[in-house]
Parts: sequence; C-alpha cells; structure tokens
Amino acid sequence: MINQLLKALLFVAVFGLTAWAVLEGTRTCSEASSAPNSLPVQPDQASGPVLGGPNSGTSMAYIRSEEVARDFRWMARQKDALKARLLKAEKEWEGEASRFQKDLQDFQRKAAGMGESQRQMAEQSLARRQQNLEQMREGMVTELSKTEEALDAELRSLMDGEFKAFAQKAGYDYLWALQPGSGLLYGDSARDVTRSLVDFLNQRHPR
Repeated sequence: MINQLLKALLFVAVFGLTAWAVLEGTRTCSEASSAPNSLPVQPDQASGPVLGGPNSGTSMAYIRSEEVARDFRWMARQKDALKARLLKAEKEWEGEASRFQKDLQDFQRKAAGMGESQRQMAEQSLARRQQNLEQMREGMVTELSKTEEALDAELRSLMDGEFKAFAQKAGYDYLWALQPGSGLLYGDSARDVTRSLVDFLNQRHPR
C-alpha cells in the first residue's frame, strides 16, 4: 500500500488548460447577405470597399486575426477571467496535494513504530485522501474544460455575427483572415481593415 501511494503521489502536480486561440488556424470568409440590411447602419464613408479586380464588381478586404484577438477588449476580458479561474483551481489543488504529501512523509517516519491496526488505519486514510485528490483534479479539469468550450462557442457565434455586420456596414462582399496557414497568402495593405474592425467591435461591446 505504502509503495503504491509513494509511487502515485510523491509529487505536486500542476495541471493546466490551454486558453483557446480565437481566430487561430481558421479562415473566415463572410459573404454579405443580399437581403436588405436590418442593421441601422450606412456604408463606411471613411474607407470605402476595395474592388476585387479590374473586371470584378466584388469588393473584399482582410483582417489580421492575431491583432483582432489581441485588441478586442471583450475577448481579452474573457481570457483573463478564464485564466483567473484556472490559477485559483491550481492553487487550491496544489495546497491539498502539498498537505497530503507532508502527511504521507510524516507517516513514513512513524510507520515503523505503529501497531499493525494503527498502521492499517493510517494507510486506509491516506488512500482515501489520494483518491479524493485525483477526483478533485479531474473535476476541476472537467469544469474548466466545459467553461472553455462554452466561452469558445459564445465567442464564435458572436464573431460570426459581428463579421457580417461589419462587412455589411462597410460594403464588403468578402472578409478574409490573414494568418499563418490560411488560404490568404498575401493581401495589399490598402485592403487591410483590421483596425476598423477592432474599433467597430470595441464600440459595440464596451464591456
């Protein structure tokens, strides 16, 4: 029993969840609807749509996804909140694991002088605590994973709507994402509307 406990728990694990990477590794191509725009907005007069080519009536632009993820304040707050929950959970678990390790080492020192009945009771108690620690860690990971998935779904749904609203407001037929691994390998800087999109998002989601 003692050897199994030592083998399983003579460490203080630090578990973690990788925060989601919004707009990372994905390509966004949002086509404006042909239906009348339900939003009370007018085409952006400051930077009109850029035509797709000399013989094309299609207007398109692109954004730099990493910059949007960095500067969209609502998104940053969600990431910070999830990180705070993660750090709190890690601290709680590490505290429990550290106390268990200390008690386990204390039992090792005293085990030789214990009676058989007392030693068995102590071993059973330590085994229960070891199991509780494992369940506690699994529960925390599961809860944080679900929270991350829910926030990711909320964010993607929000951004889908915002991309469309921004494209309709500015008069773009296509809005591309420029990032490593995307289908857009190059974009003329004149078609870069990243800052306009960030300002648009921050105005619509001030909190």
